[in-house]
Amino acid sequence: MVSTPAAMPTLPAVRSVVSLVVGRGGFRIAYHGIALALLAIWGADVFAVYASAVGATAWIALLSSGPEKAVLKLVPRLPHTAGAVVRTALLTSAVPLVIAVLMVVATVGSAAVVYPLAAAWSAGVGLMTVIVSVHRAAGRPARDSRGFLLLAVLLAASVVVAAVGGLSPEGQLAFLAVITLAMAAWSARGAAPIASLRTRPRRGVTAAIVRSELKLGLYEPLGSAAVGVLYAVLALSDQRDSSTTLYLALLVSSVVGSCTLYLLRIYQPVSSLRLRGAGGQAGIDIARRLLVVALLAGALGCGLVVAVAGQLSASVLVVLLLCFEIPIHAVVSLALFILENSGRRELNVAAVSAVTQFGAVVVLAALLVPAHGPPAALWVLVASYAVLAASTLPRLGINSRTTQKA
Repeated sequence: MVSTPAAMPTLPAVRSVVSLVVGRGGFRIAYHGIALALLAIWGADVFAVYASAVGATAWIALLSSGPEKAVLKLVPRLPHTAGAVVRTALLTSAVPLVIAVLMVVATVGSAAVVYPLAAAWSAGVGLMTVIVSVHRAAGRPARDSRGFLLLAVLLAASVVVAAVGGLSPEGQLAFLAVITLAMAAWSARGAAPIASLRTRPRRGVTAAIVRSELKLGLYEPLGSAAVGVLYAVLALSDQRDSSTTLYLALLVSSVVGSCTLYLLRIYQPVSSLRLRGAGGQAGIDIARRLLVVALLAGALGCGLVVAVAGQLSASVLVVLLLCFEIPIHAVVSLALFILENSGRRELNVAAVSAVTQFGAVVVLAALLVPAHGPPAALWVLVASYAVLAASTLPRLGINSRTTQKA
């Protein structure tokens, strides 16, 4: 089986947490930084080909969130089924990569090949994320921090290769995909004994793991899709130029939000064990209080902006809304994290909540963004968190006193 700590694991040391954040932070800086460097090397017209492909496929990396969270939640809880959990997570997270590679083969030689190449890069990042999560679940966090920090260095080096070798966007994306997959293979060393991955699980176990992955993997991809809806509505309402304002605001939100979600992942193996039985009920009570805070803060933020909308400029309104959106997103993320790591019933509630928030964004964006632009887009996000909280609280129920084991 996958090696896991024999006793209840302790919270990660501060040094370990800092190392993990530095590793992922370095990767994120490199990921966004190489785009600026490539823009300077290629010029706007050529860079647009790269940016279009990367922008259209970046969400594919988020498809790994379900398998990753399943590993971090289930491996500590179910050590005897850990091999099946890891095998299922690796196989499901490899599916987007296989599809992307097949699309590369089908489109090679055409201008459209940049899209499957970018998709393969994004899928490679997702696969590596799942691989290092196996190490973290088994108490080896250094594999995560070192792997992504080394990948950041290689991404920076790829810019030098592009400049010296005169790589086209197609060549650059192919190179990025190759070095990412090479790092994923390097990170996979010792992730799990081969024998444990070959062991045939009991009937129905794999299906149960896949269901957990699907439910655990809804919140982040749907959140990213919701932001995409906001940009799409701006574009369809002839406000493409306003997208820059929204992009800068959401860039700040994205950095803070990504850090919050990753910190939750770091603590997930310990939290998964502590949120069982009586601990699960205590966690549900905390989640309920967090959702009440999110509901009240969301209502306050939306109401305040409506009250002062005629007195402030659009830029000031965006900044004001951002001051509400960032902390409310953190509170909601923590509440759903607790529910996801409690029982089956709470996991179902969290999954429905993610879908509800996405639906709220779609409806409110269509109604408000065409007339009011970027401030309305951020207002919609804040309001969607309030809708999520308001719809989730009744489903938790005051008398929810039992928590099923995952």
